[in-house]
Amino acid sequence: MRRPATSVIMRLVRAAALKPLFVIACIACAALAHAAENIDVEITGIEDELLDNVTAQLGIAQLVTQTTLLPLPSVGEQETELTEASVRSLHRAAPAEIRKALQPFGYYSPIIKSSLERADNRWIASYQIDPQKPTLVEAVELGIQGDGQDNADLRKALESTQLATGQRLQHSHYEETKAALIKAALATGYLDASFARSEIRVTPRRHRAEIILILDTGQRYYFGDIRVDQQILDPSFIDVLVKIERGMPFNTEQLLELQLALDDSGMFSRVEVDIQRKAAEDFHIPILIKTDAAKKWRFGTGLGFGTDTGPRLTLVAERRRINRRGHSIVADSLLSGITQSVGAQYKIPIGNLVSDRLVFSGTATWEDVADDGDSRRLTLGVSRNEKWRNFQRQLYIRFEREDFTIGEDDQIVNYFIPGVTLSRLKADNVLFPRRGYSWSADMRGAAALLVSDTTFIRGEASGRAVYPVAERARALFRLQVGGMAVEDFSELPTTERFYAGGDRSVRGYKYQTLGPSDESGENTGGRYLLTGSIEADYLIWKKWGGAIFIDAGNADDDFPPNLEIGAGAGLRWRTPVGMLRLDFAHPFSNSDDNLRIHVSIGPDL
Repeated sequence: MRRPATSVIMRLVRAAALKPLFVIACIACAALAHAAENIDVEITGIEDELLDNVTAQLGIAQLVTQTTLLPLPSVGEQETELTEASVRSLHRAAPAEIRKALQPFGYYSPIIKSSLERADNRWIASYQIDPQKPTLVEAVELGIQGDGQDNADLRKALESTQLATGQRLQHSHYEETKAALIKAALATGYLDASFARSEIRVTPRRHRAEIILILDTGQRYYFGDIRVDQQILDPSFIDVLVKIERGMPFNTEQLLELQLALDDSGMFSRVEVDIQRKAAEDFHIPILIKTDAAKKWRFGTGLGFGTDTGPRLTLVAERRRINRRGHSIVADSLLSGITQSVGAQYKIPIGNLVSDRLVFSGTATWEDVADDGDSRRLTLGVSRNEKWRNFQRQLYIRFEREDFTIGEDDQIVNYFIPGVTLSRLKADNVLFPRRGYSWSADMRGAAALLVSDTTFIRGEASGRAVYPVAERARALFRLQVGGMAVEDFSELPTTERFYAGGDRSVRGYKYQTLGPSDESGENTGGRYLLTGSIEADYLIWKKWGGAIFIDAGNADDDFPPNLEIGAGAGLRWRTPVGMLRLDFAHPFSNSDDNLRIHVSIGPDL
């Protein structure tokens, strides 16, 4: 296999203004660059990982890949060449380097034919490699001794090894097994663990190897006293997060979970775990969690743009701590092309400081709805947000007064609405998942006998999923379904009706333009909703990529709705806050546009 040489030619001239050391450095870089121009290295007989490792360890091959990254100033006409003695020295060292590079893959007796020629002012170094028979693993002795010889986590790490008799010897499998055993030992409290024996015995002439790996765990350590150094919260709230008790086996994962929980509380700017091993008594290690309080006030602003909303501005002010019980208050406002709102939330921790809150809220909203509708709402509510089993659960009650105009309906309505929402998110990466899913289900309603102007019950569920289909390609799926039973639809607030169309619904159609119309032809929202999407995206270059998609869906007074179709292609860019999507979608029916552009940004799930 012939490897093309990298050509970098630099000329250096003398200049009195340059310091001698800088001149020497420039000459050295130029020498390497000139050598790269004048040496070709040919390696044949091997490929894939063998070829990669040989190339990486072959000294003469490195001259071909070295390049000067920074431009060098011209300081004269003198050039520096690699000497013949240097080239021949590197060539003589090559067979030993090749043998060393092949050994980690089990090839200990290769036959190497090498040659070095010079023609037309160029060196040509050739290496023909026959790796011969691989070394096979004849015997494997793996074991655990000491206090942890029956530990389930250590046994699991041992059983996951790729080392087995009859297989080609690969040093990487041996090192991976060693690393897994040490990692499992440290994670479960065997902090003095070491290998009593760790050997690879190779007999090259027989092409056979024996592996011996015996871990001595030593004595197990346990948690001593756990102390969180903080003065801003009542200790009872911290105690809920500290699930570690004195006498429990030392476990690094539990310490990491505690550190992350304190970080996620938002109360601390720094959380540092100090494992005080030198202070251990009778193998019990005291733990000190050092913290710095976060600033009491947090202010934030955000600018964004979406085809559905147009330009938008958000302003947030948060008082993180009102008292030692962890109470906080957040005020926020939103200004966009279709929505303006201002609101506040008073949050009270209940149980878990990180995930469980009792929230009292109030919001005033002005919003354009569907085609030509508008809504002015005042919402007051209280909700209990908590982690429940493997889900996030929200139990809520809200009072809503809305003055709206939509189609031929012009109403002022009052509603007292209880409801419950369940949701779950699981992904390998929250912002840019390669594999994961999220779903949410909500059920709510109102009764005319309890303040409300009409009786209804409404359910909605949505889900998203991402799956890898290639190294840089993904498939994305989305489904949303909803329905309701209502006594008098004309008395129903706009927030409870179903609409389709827009960036996150059916692309190719304007925001909230899909749905049943009244006699005047204006969209009034529907009783049922069904939308879905299938998309494939591919990162073409670094953080840039493209996508193709097809969307379908509609809102209607009958189920299933008559689906409207949109399809197209788009550009993708990975930003620090999620994927930026620029989509060009064609609607296939009921639209005045032949092509609609959609812009959105945010996580995929």
